[in-house]
Amino acid sequence: MRKSNIFKKKWLVPPGILFLMITLALILTVAVLAPVIVPVDLAANDLGHRLQRPVFLKNGSEYLLGTDNLGRDVAIRLLYATRTTVLISFSGMLFATAIGTALGVTAGLCGGKVDAVISFFTDVRLSVPTTFIGIIFACIMGAKPATTVLVIALTGWSSFCRLVRSQIFQLKNAKFIEASRAMGAGGLRIVWEHILVNIASPLIVQSTMELSGFILLESTLSFLGLGIQPPGTSLGIMVSSGRDYMLTHWWLAVAPSIVIVVLILQISLIGDWLRDKLDPKLKRGTR
Repeated sequence: MRKSNIFKKKWLVPPGILFLMITLALILTVAVLAPVIVPVDLAANDLGHRLQRPVFLKNGSEYLLGTDNLGRDVAIRLLYATRTTVLISFSGMLFATAIGTALGVTAGLCGGKVDAVISFFTDVRLSVPTTFIGIIFACIMGAKPATTVLVIALTGWSSFCRLVRSQIFQLKNAKFIEASRAMGAGGLRIVWEHILVNIASPLIVQSTMELSGFILLESTLSFLGLGIQPPGTSLGIMVSSGRDYMLTHWWLAVAPSIVIVVLILQISLIGDWLRDKLDPKLKRGTR
C-alpha cells in the first residue's frame, strides 16, 4: 500500500490524460510528417480505382479506408487533411494569442479611454458571427490558407484580450509591482518580468481550450468552401466532398468527421486538466 501511495505522488499526470497526450502527439507527428512518410501528388487521380471499399468491410479492397470518387487513397488524404487543419488552426491561434495579449495588456495598463476603446471593439467583434467574417474575407482575399489563418486570428483575439485585461486589473496594483515601479522599473520591464510571467498559466490554458474551437472553425470554413481549395485537402473539405456519397459510401464523410471529433475531444480534455492544475483557485477547492 505504501509503495502504491508513493507511486501516485510521483505520477503527476493521470494515466488517462497521459494516454490522450501520447495519442495526440502521435497523430500530430504522423500528420505533420505526412509529406515525408507518404509523399504523393494530391492532384493525381486514378478513376479506375474510384470508390473502392475499405479493407475492413465485406468485399473490401486493398486500401485501408478505401478510395474517393477520383480514385485517391482516403487514408493518405486523411493524413494530409489533418496536417493542413492542425497547421492552419495552430498558426491562427498563435496570431490570435499575440494580438489579444497585446491589446489586453494595453487596455489593462492604460485604463481610461484606451480601455474603453479596446473594450468597445472587443464587444463589436463578439457581436459579429464568425462565419460571416469568414465569408467577407474569403470574398475579398480569396479562399486560401492565409485567409483562414487571418480569419482565425481576427475572430479569436477577443477572448484572449478579455482574459489578459482582467488579469492585468488584478495584478497592476499588487505590492510587488508597486515595489518594482518604486525601484525605477519602466513599463516594458514590468510587463515583461512580472505581468507576462504571472499571466502565462491562464494564457496557456486559454490557448489550449481555444485551439479545439479553431480546429472546428477551420473545418467549418473549408466545409463551406471558404478555406482550402482542391486539389489541396483539409478535414472540412473531405467531409464536404463525402456527404454526396453518404448512402452508398458513408466512410468518405465519417472518417474525417471522426478525426475532427477525436482531435477536439483530446485537446479539450487536456486543456481542462491543465486548467485544474494551473488555476490556483481550483486547487484551493473554490471551483
